[in-house]
Amino acid sequence: MTFWIFLGVLSVLVLVHELGHFLMARFLGIKVEEFAFGLPFTKPLFTLKIKETDYSVYPLLFGGFVRLYGEESEVKEKGKDFWSRGRKQRMIVVAAGVVMNVMLAIGGFVALYAALGVPVGQENQVTILKIEKGSPAETGGLKVEDRVLKVESRKVENGDEFGRLMRSWAGLEVNLTVRRGNGTQLLEGITQDSFSDTVVKLTPRENPPEGQGPVGVAIADFPYLLMQKCSALSPQCAGNAVVGGVRATGVWVGKVMEGLRGIGKSLAVGKAPEGVAGPVGIYQLTDVVAKGGKWPLVELVAVLSVNLAVFNILPIPALDGGRMFFIWLEWVRRKRLPTEVEQKINAWGMAVLLGLLALISLQDVWRMGVVDKLLKIVRLK
Repeated sequence: MTFWIFLGVLSVLVLVHELGHFLMARFLGIKVEEFAFGLPFTKPLFTLKIKETDYSVYPLLFGGFVRLYGEESEVKEKGKDFWSRGRKQRMIVVAAGVVMNVMLAIGGFVALYAALGVPVGQENQVTILKIEKGSPAETGGLKVEDRVLKVESRKVENGDEFGRLMRSWAGLEVNLTVRRGNGTQLLEGITQDSFSDTVVKLTPRENPPEGQGPVGVAIADFPYLLMQKCSALSPQCAGNAVVGGVRATGVWVGKVMEGLRGIGKSLAVGKAPEGVAGPVGIYQLTDVVAKGGKWPLVELVAVLSVNLAVFNILPIPALDGGRMFFIWLEWVRRKRLPTEVEQKINAWGMAVLLGLLALISLQDVWRMGVVDKLLKIVRLK
């Protein structure tokens, strides 16, 4: 099931991006020879021809492309080819894919906030992860996923403070105000969809078993989102969702840029960059997120779409940013680079990108412990 969800996420990201190039080219009257999902290193699995365009699917699904008439070679039919257009029109066609990914991200965040509410703040809450049998927490009625808000009338800011307070109340009955209810786990925090606050009475132990603490719980500080909910039929609500979606997209653009700067700094000092995921890592993340339901999956699509947009705008050969750089260079030089030179640079760029993709995927596999498991199997044999 995870594979099909992963394939669906990947398909949406790639097809929306390529659809931007396709629609803008058609709008400007440029002939589209092929609209494809997958990379063309083998023959397509199938091709459907509609009018003048081939719609194809290739076995290597990690990508896609739109092949424009005259983009790679000289043509006889002038007027409908890509290179007969001015620099402005070509720049618009190339940039359209990135614009579509940004629009997909905004649309995903808007849909998410219209359904769950717009985040207006965040607060950490001490959350119960585990309860030991026979402990004061169990006898007092605490439950896993309860959030401890107060000890008596004192607000609990974090887990360390909760631990200190429980030790100070050891041997005495104490009132804990806890919050219970369902929430949706998003990448930026956990929503509080429906909840109620209740009071739990318990007596912390003076001499608890080793490793259990006075109450007998395992806790963690989790970020919970304060959501502004309203009717989806309200114009103000719709406006807030749109503003929130645009703001969230901007925030994630900043996060991706910061991540890229971190990668650059790591590479500059000869260190392997951290926090980089390839297809294997994204597959694993999809598996985790999909268990939370459709809205965490919608958020994941929006975040990945931001990543794809930012990455594609980089001035790297074979990416949209590289193609835009060549158009800008043509404007500076007042003439374009020879077709053969540009094609060779793009081919080398694609080779480097695929090599990086393979290395990152290998790093993902290593992180998952697959290599260690295989080595253990070999030793057993």
